[in-house]
Amino acid sequence: MPLAPSQSQIIASTAPILAEHGLTVTRHFYDNLLGNNPELRSLFSVTSQLPPSSHQPAALAASLHAYATHIDDLTPILPIVEKINQKHASLNIKSEQYAIVGEGLLKSMAELLGPEVFTDEVRDAWTAGYNQLADIMVGREEAIFSDHEKKRGGWRGWRSMRIVKRVKESEDATSFYFSPSDGGDVPDFRPGQYVSVRIDVPELEYKQIRQYSLSDAPPAEGSSNTANGGINGHVKVNERAGDRAYRITVKRESGLDVHDPEAKVHPGYVSNLLHDTYNEGDIVEMSNPGGEFFLDQDLEDTAPVVLISAGVGLTPLMSMLQTLLKKDNVSQRKISWIHVARNKAVDPFADDIARITKEHNNVKSRVFHSSPSESEKQGVDFDAAGRPDLLSFDENERRELLFIDEPKARYFMCGPNGFMIGNAKALKQMGVEGARIKMELFSVGSVGA
Repeated sequence: MPLAPSQSQIIASTAPILAEHGLTVTRHFYDNLLGNNPELRSLFSVTSQLPPSSHQPAALAASLHAYATHIDDLTPILPIVEKINQKHASLNIKSEQYAIVGEGLLKSMAELLGPEVFTDEVRDAWTAGYNQLADIMVGREEAIFSDHEKKRGGWRGWRSMRIVKRVKESEDATSFYFSPSDGGDVPDFRPGQYVSVRIDVPELEYKQIRQYSLSDAPPAEGSSNTANGGINGHVKVNERAGDRAYRITVKRESGLDVHDPEAKVHPGYVSNLLHDTYNEGDIVEMSNPGGEFFLDQDLEDTAPVVLISAGVGLTPLMSMLQTLLKKDNVSQRKISWIHVARNKAVDPFADDIARITKEHNNVKSRVFHSSPSESEKQGVDFDAAGRPDLLSFDENERRELLFIDEPKARYFMCGPNGFMIGNAKALKQMGVEGARIKMELFSVGSVGA
């Protein structure tokens, strides 16, 4: 139901208030929501609530501010809404949970902003606004669920998946290959998308969910997925499942003993559990693949592609690269990969990327190590020390690695938000239109980074 003009005006008038006090409101909201509804704790990352980042409250505060700012024309925030829709679908959010969230959010706004600011008129306007936004999101998420079910091998909600292979990729990263425990099929996905993984966390007494990018090409692309690196492998993952398996590559976050009863909250809880306690044959629950960051299906056959990554942010780009390499016209497309890691010991797929550039004349890479070890040799193990500064690239590097002179070139980035935003800004300074740059931003709420 459309908002009355007066309601839109009232919501818009609260934008400055939300800019100043939004984070305080959303922190209060999440504290109360999870305290009063413990069954919802499995839907939210415990560590995302905590300072100093307060990632989840900050994302919600930014989203509310963006909604109030653009209330008269929601077009600029539609990408934010789609990102949230995809995340909600991967979490299997139920439509009835929106009412619980709405009630709690409005209550926190009333308590924190006070009756002089959050008047009856403001409450009525925000109630109508929240209901409007909830209706939009529920409708979109139902469409996503329906689309999942219609796909070959698709499903709704959670599915039991068995680990059919583990491969250590670096000192702190391991790949896990999954096939359905019922022996059924799995749907294709778009290169760059992610899945949600849900596992029991005994110390927290409830399940936790994390998103991991799929790091291999979609099963239908070219030949089958394999257990020792996908494109160059020869060991079959799962005969019974027809080799249609998913691969995620998980970085272990250091500093946690998952068996320590005092280790209640830690950013790496799920990654450490996967590394330490999940082996071949074990079962996890998994969502359908989703996400709005992916290799465009309408990408022209010869359009150059530039992949830019930092650390484990290379995982969705690995899926993209493998997909591109399996195309019949692969030799006609120029591809470059600019990547930074601390050193080779913690750089998954380093050998794969080096081999690919040797086997394919049209694929180039530039690898940076920010803290190379003493045993590493520049020119052998990495190309340059430090971090990539695209603006410092000379004319030849801009032409051969960034394809600045190519108006159809497309750019895909994944890594820390600051890394991506900085590199996107650099590309724009060199004349690249924002529409040709795609980033896997792990926060929501900002418009026009």
